[in-house]
Amino acid sequence: METLKLKTKLLYLLISVALGLLVVGFVGYFNLLTMKRNVDTLYFGSMIPLTELSAINTAYHHELESNIYRWREKVISDEEFARNITLGLANIDQMWASYLSHHKRPEEVAYVTYTDERIDTMKRYFEEIRSLSAQQTHASAVSLITLSDNITSIHNTIAQLISYEINVAKYERAVTLSHHEDSLMQLAVMLGIILLGVMTFAWRIFAQIEQQQQQLLNSSQALQHLNVKLEQASYTDTLTGIFNRRYFNLVYDREFKRASRSEKPITFIMVDIDYFKPYNDTYGHLQGDVALQSVAHILRTSLSRPGDFAFRLGGEEFGIILTDTDAKSARQMAERLRFNVESLNMEHKGNKNTGIVTISLGAICVTPTMSMGNESLLHTADANLYAAKERGRNQVVFTTTL
Repeated sequence: METLKLKTKLLYLLISVALGLLVVGFVGYFNLLTMKRNVDTLYFGSMIPLTELSAINTAYHHELESNIYRWREKVISDEEFARNITLGLANIDQMWASYLSHHKRPEEVAYVTYTDERIDTMKRYFEEIRSLSAQQTHASAVSLITLSDNITSIHNTIAQLISYEINVAKYERAVTLSHHEDSLMQLAVMLGIILLGVMTFAWRIFAQIEQQQQQLLNSSQALQHLNVKLEQASYTDTLTGIFNRRYFNLVYDREFKRASRSEKPITFIMVDIDYFKPYNDTYGHLQGDVALQSVAHILRTSLSRPGDFAFRLGGEEFGIILTDTDAKSARQMAERLRFNVESLNMEHKGNKNTGIVTISLGAICVTPTMSMGNESLLHTADANLYAAKERGRNQVVFTTTL
């Protein structure tokens, strides 16, 4: 269930990111459209009109005024002059009509109307000059002063219009830059909001993930702890707290093989509480359990090395494994175990020899070989224990040969 919740939250996060990117895409798209319109306005509303007005000014100078001077100097004929004037006026009309076709603001109408009137006046003026050539009137009849004044006047009129268009272009550029900055600001704000939302949502999700991971880690540690306890319980005798017969089988087989490979001695001691059945009959099973626990405690605490093990093999029988210990030290350890149990001075009326709880021990210390069966140590230790009982109990029978 928690996994499904986590997957759902991650799905919501991905959907939020996708929606955020979609919103940013739409905002960016509409801002680009606005900027395109502004650029079109700047280009088609200002740049092209400026080009057309400049071309009209050039036409007045090169196609009309210069032809009059050439006609006066008789560089061209009357027919060619009339044809050039007609073409020049037609070209100016065409460019002016194209200029008028563009969108005009209300504040621009006055400039355009005045300029239109001046262009009409200039057209009539040049048509009159053209009619002189058709009447074969001498070119000297054309006043150069009047021509210069008219050309200068129309140039100034168009220059005022050009100046206005330049100011409009500057204004449009400022508007475009303003829209550009606004678009960047909107995009930055949108990205900031989306990023903040995603980070907040992601932080909550990952916080929950971390919490769940911690819970999983705690559960795993608790499970490991329980497994250790379970393992210990499976290898530990519940009454005495020392290792049980099951763990003895594992350790004995492992240590016997290790001693065979390393050619080092191994010692096995079989221990039996003397006259334990009469003890139970005399003091009861509860007190018998206390005696078993006391003897097991002595056996466990007397062994100080990590390689020494104490086991309860069943009933009142115990087993001791000593690894990497020579025969002299092993015999001393067996005697110490016997002495420590005897030192408990636990009353045992059924033990006619001492009147207290004692143990008998059968021990064997050998360096095993690969051809030696591991059961041979157990049989020899059991035989030595039987011999200790036959000799009167509360003693150690120790051998170094099978």
